[in-house]
Amino acid sequence: MAKVTYEVAYRDHKYLWALGPAHDMTGGYEDQGDLALMLKTPTKAMATKCLTGQIKYWFQMGTETGGKQQVVELLETDPMVRAIFERHVGMLDDTDDE
Repeated sequence: MAKVTYEVAYRDHKYLWALGPAHDMTGGYEDQGDLALMLKTPTKAMATKCLTGQIKYWFQMGTETGGKQQVVELLETDPMVRAIFERHVGMLDDTDDE
């Protein structure tokens, strides 16, 4: 997987969170950990790492209101969501298991 720049990670995060914030960002994924990392090492590289972690969590847990089902539907219908997934998580397998 190619290295993702801060600008791309920030844009991707902003796009996903506009669709809906990730589920349980204060429990399942403690974004306070990201804040601590950013305060300790306030660099674009650290910000990119934090953004990427949150993006992966968004795909893993779904959105606050739509859950994992919303993410599944968006992966099928929204080309930008699919591109973000492939950029941060990995390639999707489009083959059917029939």
